[in-house]
Amino acid sequence: MTSTPAFPVSKAWLTIIVCALPLLGGCSSEAEPSPEPPRVALVEPLQPARPEAEALRFSGVVQSVTSTQLSFEVVGRIERILIDEGARVRRGQALAQLDRTDYRLQMREAEARLRQLEADLARKRTLLAEGILAPAAIEALEANTVAARVARDSAQRNIDHSTLTAPFDGVVARRLAEPDMVVAVGTPVFEMQDNRHIEVSVDLPESAALSVPLGPELKAEAELVIADLRLPLRYKEHSTQPREGARTYRLVLQGEPPEDFNLLPGMAMRVSLERPARPQTDDDGFRLPLSALQTDSNGKHFVWQADDGRARRHPVQLQQVDGDQALIRGDALQAQMPIVVAGGSKLHEDQAIEARERN
Repeated sequence: MTSTPAFPVSKAWLTIIVCALPLLGGCSSEAEPSPEPPRVALVEPLQPARPEAEALRFSGVVQSVTSTQLSFEVVGRIERILIDEGARVRRGQALAQLDRTDYRLQMREAEARLRQLEADLARKRTLLAEGILAPAAIEALEANTVAARVARDSAQRNIDHSTLTAPFDGVVARRLAEPDMVVAVGTPVFEMQDNRHIEVSVDLPESAALSVPLGPELKAEAELVIADLRLPLRYKEHSTQPREGARTYRLVLQGEPPEDFNLLPGMAMRVSLERPARPQTDDDGFRLPLSALQTDSNGKHFVWQADDGRARRHPVQLQQVDGDQALIRGDALQAQMPIVVAGGSKLHEDQAIEARERN
């Protein structure tokens, strides 16, 4: 018994199907190639060869603005010391007194003689007005009266100067004399410091003295070595002659003392001075990592710019290699232009890239 197929197919239909297969294959479109994925590229902004600004750091020492020794202007025995070491004083405040007994006696004598001469002169001027005396008769008396007046004023000056006063607001740093000592004119009694401001001195080497602005435009900051304290400083003065035996120049900076710290002369500071950059010129060129510099088959140098997700080639001239940095020039280069610094050897013009800042 012969079985028949479930779906009988005639020879004609098979012929049609076989002939149609090539036509169906011709109707299918060829597969398009997938687009190349963007290549990751590490970039850095192009920097001018001349740095914009640089902080120079030096060691500094705190010193007071004014430090002076105080002494009496007259001779005498110290009767009283009115202030202790380390005390803050105001200008004009009494610090010490001499025994004024002798000066008071001189004052009484001078006043008595002056009163006598003035009374005698008044009587003789009356006689002169009446025509009894000639003008020459009182000339010597007038001169003696003037001399007596000077002696009286001198005695008063000695009394005033027997009290030693503070010439400015500050701190009594040291006491150099004791009560009952007999001191001569100019003998130091106190050493006093002006602590309303502080000064910091720095020894500048020749290279720094040549490049930093030695004037009011100088920007400086100091950091105390032994504590977390930063203090802005301003320019005060500088020496124009180097220190003996060293090619350094003394720079003095001034600042306001902080309220919470006792900055004393001799304390060490770290001083930062800002050296401004001169304006960028075309001759200065640019600086970039050496890894960003590419070389073609002809020995020409170029760099890749990340431009809106595409790699753009820029020819450059290599000026100098400085460690891991290259100094270059190029007509189309601009500061802060993003330059590929890693993976540039695998790029081609107009290639899609994913720019990432290098940390």
